[in-house]
Amino acid sequence: MSDVIVAISTARGEGAVGIVRLSGSGADKVASQLFYRKNFDFSTAEANKLYLGTVTAGRISDKALAVIFKAPKSYTGEDVIEFHLHGGRVITEAVLEAAVNLGARPAEPGEFTKRAYLNGKISLSAAEGVEAIISADSAAEAVAAYRALGGELDRTIKRAEELLISAAAMTDVALDYPEEMVDDTKPQVRETLIQVKGILKSLIGTERDRKLVTDGISVVLAGLVNAGKSSLMNALCGAERAIVTEYAGTTRDVLKERLEINGIKVTLSDTAGIREGAEGAEKIGIERAENAYKGADLVLFVMDGAEPESAEERELYRKISSKPNIRVMNKCDATAYPRQADVEVSALTGENMRKLSQMIAEKAGIENAKTPPLIRERGLHAAKTALKAVEEAVAALDKATPDCLAVDIKEALATLCSITGEDASESVVTEIFSRFCVGK
Repeated sequence: MSDVIVAISTARGEGAVGIVRLSGSGADKVASQLFYRKNFDFSTAEANKLYLGTVTAGRISDKALAVIFKAPKSYTGEDVIEFHLHGGRVITEAVLEAAVNLGARPAEPGEFTKRAYLNGKISLSAAEGVEAIISADSAAEAVAAYRALGGELDRTIKRAEELLISAAAMTDVALDYPEEMVDDTKPQVRETLIQVKGILKSLIGTERDRKLVTDGISVVLAGLVNAGKSSLMNALCGAERAIVTEYAGTTRDVLKERLEINGIKVTLSDTAGIREGAEGAEKIGIERAENAYKGADLVLFVMDGAEPESAEERELYRKISSKPNIRVMNKCDATAYPRQADVEVSALTGENMRKLSQMIAEKAGIENAKTPPLIRERGLHAAKTALKAVEEAVAALDKATPDCLAVDIKEALATLCSITGEDASESVVTEIFSRFCVGK
């Protein structure tokens, strides 16, 4: 029997379904000793079809579904067999252990996807897309990951590679026949390289858009004591995250919560209310609040509509006004002292909370952000390296010799090939798949 691997492919713990997956030539021999169905044989069973039967692992049996994906038309490119069991740690782990006792080997992290890559089923960049989509914790990250997993990234890189090969071919002719590198050839090479620059810049995207996808934005609530910042935080989070009382100065430290607004991660921070004469823990909390304002991407300046504007409030707004901000008048359901505000809300009733979320998205630039297809550092670094080589080739086109020009072009080409895995070292491949979970 060749190297058959096995793993639990669903999250550990209770659930409706638990999947145990095997892959490798000989997977059918292991599976046939675990699964029983009258007149059923894995070696002759129709592929891509679910079969109901009984899985037995030691003392444990379970009514289960079995499916076989036959090589090469499977995820890994090998024979793959899955058992769809009732979810639960005891059942799935018993089947895993039984498969190992029958000769299978526990899969390493990401080994199913690694086999798919090694067997030519997916590229290395698509494999990274698999890992990225699993670990995505915002819609924007999932969109970027799917662009790699779905092949868009590979197609874009392939187009850039084809253009570089064309430029390299034109340059190589000049190495053997210098008289061929005449004025009518140089413009063709230049135009080709400029097209590659445009493609690479679109792959890299902007630092701002990448930050929105990978890190999200930091939004800090600022205001005087008892303006309703904690209530507003709870309303934005949709949960009782911050303690709210009728007493002023309840919040003494910076309280953070992660949420998603329009598909982008947001770190929302509630801070201590500002007031003169604060001492002890409250004074320390105010100092931390002021530091939080400085590091924020966006400040929500919360005003109490039930209280008149004060000099203290005006002074606080002056301090944060240089930052991107939204003036939020809270308690609009009980407003007695209207004032200039960008939006009027009620954290108590939920009035205009959706409008506030939309304003946060607009102010932070979320609405206009473009999801870059390269968000993993390895691919991003390679694309930047290739772009630098192409830019140097364009700059040197009129003064460099053909052999020097060819070096820059071929360096860019080799770097791009490393993204898709056409020219990736074993250590790079090993490092990428080490980040995967077991069973994928």
